[in-house]
Amino acid sequence: MSFFPDLLLWAVPGLPLAAGLLARSRAAAAAGRLTGGAAQASAVLALLAVAALVGNGVHTARWAPWEIESALAVALRLDAVSVAMAVLITFLGAVVLRFSRRYLAGDPAQARFLSWMSLTLGAVLLLVLSAHLLLLAAAWIATSLCLHRLLLHYPERAGAVFSARKKFVISRAGDACLLAAVLLLYQRYRTFDLAGIFAAIEAGDTAGLGPAGGLLAFCAMLKSAQFPFHSWLPDTLETPTPVSAFMHAGIINAGGFLVVRLSPVLAAAPLASHGLAVVGALTAAFGALVMLAQPSVKRALAYSTIAQMGFMLLQAGLGAYGLAMLHIAAHSLYKAHAFLMAGSTIGAVPRAALPLRTGALAVGILAGGLFVALAAAAAHSWAPGAAPSPGVFGVVLAFAAAYVIARAWSAGGGPWVVAQGPAVALLVIALGLGWHAAASYGFRDLPVGRPPRALLFVVGAVFAGLFVAQALLWRAGRHAWGRRLYVHLLNGFYLGTFLNRLLGRLWPQESGAFPSSCPLSTPPSNPPRTV
Repeated sequence: MSFFPDLLLWAVPGLPLAAGLLARSRAAAAAGRLTGGAAQASAVLALLAVAALVGNGVHTARWAPWEIESALAVALRLDAVSVAMAVLITFLGAVVLRFSRRYLAGDPAQARFLSWMSLTLGAVLLLVLSAHLLLLAAAWIATSLCLHRLLLHYPERAGAVFSARKKFVISRAGDACLLAAVLLLYQRYRTFDLAGIFAAIEAGDTAGLGPAGGLLAFCAMLKSAQFPFHSWLPDTLETPTPVSAFMHAGIINAGGFLVVRLSPVLAAAPLASHGLAVVGALTAAFGALVMLAQPSVKRALAYSTIAQMGFMLLQAGLGAYGLAMLHIAAHSLYKAHAFLMAGSTIGAVPRAALPLRTGALAVGILAGGLFVALAAAAAHSWAPGAAPSPGVFGVVLAFAAAYVIARAWSAGGGPWVVAQGPAVALLVIALGLGWHAAASYGFRDLPVGRPPRALLFVVGAVFAGLFVAQALLWRAGRHAWGRRLYVHLLNGFYLGTFLNRLLGRLWPQESGAFPSSCPLSTPPSNPPRTV
C-alpha cells in the first residue's frame, strides 16, 4: 500500500473539515484566511491525486479499527470518478469561500458562516471519495445537515426558515431511501465495501437488485430536485449568494454522483434506470419552460438548474454515465459563475423573444439534422472503437443546432450575420461529439447501458415537444391561451404552492405564515422574454 496516495485521500477532505471546526472560535478575518487556505490547499492536493491516479492506478485507502472491516471500516477510493469530482469541488469551494469573505464583510456571523461552509465542503469531498457504503451514507447526511445550517444564516427571515424546513423534510426522505438501499445491498452481498459489491456484480451476481436500484433512483431524484419534488430549490434563494452558488454548482449534483458511483447497481436494475430516464426527461422540459417565464434572475437560474439536473439524470438513466459525469462538471462551472455574477444583471434590459419564421425553422431542422449526421459519421470513422451513445442524444443535439440556425436565419442582418448560425451550430456539434469521445475514454470503466427503443422514442418526443414550444414562444403573448399559460408557467403549475400548504400544516411556523411559490398572479404587460 502506497503511503502517498493514502495521505492525499485523507488530507483532501480532512483539511476543510479541520478548518471548519477551528474557524468557529476565530475572528472573521482569521476564519476567512483559515478556511480559504484550507480549501486552496485541498485543491492542490486534489490535482496531485490526479497524478497519483495516472501513475499508480485505482487505489483504496482503508482504516479498519478492531479488524472489523465490513461494518466499521473507513475507506476512501481514488479512481476516475472520485478524482474528477474532487478536483471540481475543491476548485469551486476555494472560489466560493474567497467570494464569501468579501460578500459577508462586516456580517457579525461571518466566522460562523465560513465555518459551516468549510464543513459542508469537507462533507461533500468525503462523500465523493467514499469507498464504503456506511461512510458514503454518513457523508451524504452530513452534507445535508451542514447545508441546512447555511440556509438558516438569516434566522429572522420567515421565508428562509420555511424553505430550510422544506428542504430538511425532503432531504430526510432521501436519507431514508439511501439507508434502506444500503441495508438491502449489505443483505445481498454481506459487505459495505464498494469494490466487493462491484466485483460481485461484474461476476454476474445481479439477482434481486431491483428494489435497491429503485431506492437509489428515488433518492437521486429527491436530492437533485426532480419533478414533482423540485420546488424546494427555487424557494431557497433567500440564503446568501455564496450558498446558492455552492448548492447549485456542487451539492445539487450529489444525486447524479450517487447514480454514477453506484452505476453497476443501477445498470443491473433496468426498471429503475428507465424510470429515472423518464423523470429526467420530463424534469428537463418542465424546468426549461418554467425558467423562461421567471422575472427574477436567481429564480430563473434555479429552474435552469432543475432542467440541467433532469438532463443529467436522463443521461445516467439511459446508461451514458460518462456523459453524465462530464455534464456535472460543465454545469457546475457554468452555474457557479452565473450565481456569483448574478448581481451584475441589475438594471440590465431583458431581451424580447425573437420571432422565428416557419421557413427559418424548416431550414434549421434540415440543416441541424444533416450536420449531426455528417459529424457522427466522421467521428465514427475517426474513432470506430468509441463506445456508442444512445441515438436520442444526437436528436437532442440536432434540435439545439436547429434552434441556433433558425434564430440566426430569422434575425437577418446580412449574409455574414446569417452565416454565424450554422457556424455556431457546427461548433456546438463538434464540442458535443468531442465531449462524448472524452467521456468514453476518461470513464471507460463505467458500465454502458442499452436502453429499449420505446424509451428512446419517448425521450425524443419530449424534446421534440420542447423544441416546438420554444419555437412558438414568441407568439404566446398574442393569444389568450398564451397569456394563461404564461401565468401557469410563472407559478410552476402550482406544485410548489401545494407542497408549501402541506408543509405549513405539518410543520407550522410561529407566525402562522408561509411563503407562496406564486411570484405573480397576473402576467406583465409584455410576456414572455427569453433568458
